[in-house]
Amino acid sequence: MVAGVSSARRLGPSSSRSPWTTAAVAFVAPLVAGSVAAWGFASSLHNRNFLWYTGRALGIAGYIALFALVALGLLIRHPWSLRHKILHGEARLKAHATLGIATVVLILGHLAFLASDRYAGLGWLGALVPGRAHYRPVAVGLGVAAFETMIAISLTARFAGRRGTRHWLMIHRLAIVTFAMAWLHGVAAGTDTASLRPLYVATGSVVAVLFASRFVEGLATRPKSEASRSVSADVDDEAPLVGEAR
Repeated sequence: MVAGVSSARRLGPSSSRSPWTTAAVAFVAPLVAGSVAAWGFASSLHNRNFLWYTGRALGIAGYIALFALVALGLLIRHPWSLRHKILHGEARLKAHATLGIATVVLILGHLAFLASDRYAGLGWLGALVPGRAHYRPVAVGLGVAAFETMIAISLTARFAGRRGTRHWLMIHRLAIVTFAMAWLHGVAAGTDTASLRPLYVATGSVVAVLFASRFVEGLATRPKSEASRSVSADVDDEAPLVGEAR
């Protein structure tokens, strides 16, 4: 017991610092990458399409980060992952948190650049309110709704493992809906969908397989878990009778 307490004390400060370290890395990495890209393409800064190209690049990067975030989230509690542990549980959770912050940062940049560009036909109102964009309002509105849903999921992530976990889990499961809306947004709103078709097909297929297999295996294992709970309940009910017989 003393050893357990002492190990918890040793792990306490590092575990408390880990969220801040993860957040710092997730914020600094995109900023450094953006600064390097801006320095490399400094000659095109005065090009009228610079905001458009940068916004599109950040949008694609944000979509890839969202795909990795959702795929890793599905794998964390997937029966395949529980049977074949590739990474330590803590490492997977830290990677999941880092991807979440990086996704928000990248998509914020995507919205900011395109909202600042008159050529994009988005505007700040269209970047904040679904359906108010001048350019393909339905497709763009799906992207805005996906981002706002992702913000809600991120804000409630702090309640994981606390009281009201069931309500948090219901909100967190909207991540698959967020990915679906982002996928439709990229396919329907992008002007370069034809060149990005392999990306959308591959990422959509991976998430669909992970989601479907997790759902099916969950249904298959549910009767076993319910049966084990009923057996344990019967044992608990019979325990007083055994004691009285003795």
